[in-house]
Amino acid sequence: MRKLFAFIFAALTVLCLNVPFVGTAEAAKVAIVPIEINEQQVERAGDFTGYYWDIMVEKFKYPDFDLIDDDTVSKVIPEDGLKDFSKDTLMDVARRTGADIVVAMRLDKVTDRALNFRREPALECVMRGEYASYNRVTGNYYNKNIRYKEEIEEVLTYRTDWQQKAFARMTSRYVDRTIAVR
Repeated sequence: MRKLFAFIFAALTVLCLNVPFVGTAEAAKVAIVPIEINEQQVERAGDFTGYYWDIMVEKFKYPDFDLIDDDTVSKVIPEDGLKDFSKDTLMDVARRTGADIVVAMRLDKVTDRALNFRREPALECVMRGEYASYNRVTGNYYNKNIRYKEEIEEVLTYRTDWQQKAFARMTSRYVDRTIAVR
């Protein structure tokens, strides 16, 4: 009798460790609209495109999110880009692509200006643009005008890319707000 109970206990233990008790959720489909960059006001437009895609791929990882391919999103977006980042526009993109989350961003201006009449030479860094997202799962629409301005010592810019760090910090914060379930 002891051997029978030991066998049943061992079988139940193996069963409990290998069978999930919770169903698996389907990954949310994400449509990422290519970033719109004003190339007359942004010196390193290609770099910012790369930074944007790196952040999106990092934030929307596979088990939880499924990125919709670029061809499907490109067919929905007009050739000159989205006319605006309103909730209706993003809802239309979500409906036409079958996405649960839509992310769009525009970068209008990135400049730095020398401030020589300081104790230490400094740079005034300015970044302007817009970020918008629509999360159909939660019903949240998030729109943020990017108005970034910072003064940093010029010495600090020799070893770091302040533009990349500021852009990554802002974009990551906005994407986190898009993903948040509240």
